[in-house]
Amino acid sequence: MATSSSVEAEQKFDALESTPLPKLDAIDGVGRVGDPVSHTLEATYFDTSQLSLARHGITLRRRTGGHDAGWHLKLPLGPGKRTEIHAPLGSADTVPVELLDRVLAYTRAHAVLAVATLHTDRVSYALYGNQGGRLADFVDDRVQAQVTVGDGRRLEWREWEVELAASDGTGDGLLATLTRQLSAAGATPSRRSSKLATALGGEWPAPGNAGRKPDTTKGAGKKRAADPILSYLQTQLTGLFLQDAHVRLGRDDSVHQLRAYTRRIRSVLHSYRPLFAAGPIDDLERGLKSLAETLGRYRDTEVLHERLRNALDELPDHVILGPFHDELEQRMVLRADTAMAGIRTRLTSPAYFRLLDDLEAFIESPSLTTKGSARPRKTTAKLVNKAVKRLRKRHDAAVAAAVGHSRDEALHRVRKSAKKLRFAAAAAERVHGRRAAKLGKAAHKIQSILGTHQDSVLAREELLALGSTAGLGSAAFTYGVLHARESAVSDATERKYLKGSATALKLLPGK
Repeated sequence: MATSSSVEAEQKFDALESTPLPKLDAIDGVGRVGDPVSHTLEATYFDTSQLSLARHGITLRRRTGGHDAGWHLKLPLGPGKRTEIHAPLGSADTVPVELLDRVLAYTRAHAVLAVATLHTDRVSYALYGNQGGRLADFVDDRVQAQVTVGDGRRLEWREWEVELAASDGTGDGLLATLTRQLSAAGATPSRRSSKLATALGGEWPAPGNAGRKPDTTKGAGKKRAADPILSYLQTQLTGLFLQDAHVRLGRDDSVHQLRAYTRRIRSVLHSYRPLFAAGPIDDLERGLKSLAETLGRYRDTEVLHERLRNALDELPDHVILGPFHDELEQRMVLRADTAMAGIRTRLTSPAYFRLLDDLEAFIESPSLTTKGSARPRKTTAKLVNKAVKRLRKRHDAAVAAAVGHSRDEALHRVRKSAKKLRFAAAAAERVHGRRAAKLGKAAHKIQSILGTHQDSVLAREELLALGSTAGLGSAAFTYGVLHARESAVSDATERKYLKGSATALKLLPGK
């Protein structure tokens, strides 16, 4: 089933039955108003019995009538903006799989059922600019709703809506003008995010922290040390939900991104665990580690396959002996397919859905220690600086390690410490600003250099295993050539890292 997506920028208004239509051609920037067009719309809204989608600001409906009849899934994108995904009408009782896959991280295998049906008599007016281009659409809706969730009820209301023709941000000023002038005409900007929210009324769930956009206003969330950390975790969890859908839809790089969000959350929980009660943190870390390992089997294969394939392309033809291409492709594709099957199983497991439940519950109602409730600047500085000192210590151990396997292992530990420092600094940026950002950037540089080194180490291990496999014959020579090239890469990245120094990283001030 084909789906398409777009971004909508709109503003809803509450209007009384007696409120006269505003003079649309008098609105600044509007040169002409199109003739009124009438539609009768019938929309059935779907959600879980717990209203999980509504809680995250998501709308899923099937609508008949109008120019865009079909299934619509609306996902929050920003103030006044949502991503809208369309699918054909199909069956009235069966939500398209392509849409369900996008929201499974929110519904978590709970049944999705009809929660309300809305009948709308709509009159729409196209608004054109002075140059003739279509700027927006103004609609006057009279709605009748039948709610089937909770106690159930019937109600009627009238509302206006303005939706910009372009959603690229160029009309944001026009939307503000329309909002101001329509308000002056007697309408009230609606606090409800959708018609469904109006229909559900008191049944409409308050958004949880993981469903809200983070508060980035100056001074927000700075009363307690835990607040900026929870805000960072909230942002990462929102990203994790998005990538969950992308993995299910087979999007490029989605496994990598989902794994990255998983590891960021786990790393920050670990770095800032003194701020929170131990029990929940321990359980979350275990669950996140296990999830990252499942994702890592595919991601590591993906990275290794691309690395070996590119290295092979760079070799002159005369040193590529035997059935090397076929051997490499068969091994890597089989390994990737097996790993992806494991991911699909994992992402539909009760354990995974419990982990998402637990993460949301933790962010919404964390159990704080005394340090978690303390002033943020000094407390977060101490924890970030602890990560700096750990990195320095591991750097010293790597320098002292014997060249070879021991050095490789030590450098890998440095890389992991750099990654933890990077995420710890990022979580503290709202408190420490540019100092934390600079520290995170320095840690990222170390992580990147040693990431190349570790990829080379893993490639050498794989090539050694493949090259020593009995029966390969002449292809073993090619594996040996690639192994030598990877050794040179490892040596080069090691020298590059040692030219800099993790000991030069500056601590954050606690005052």
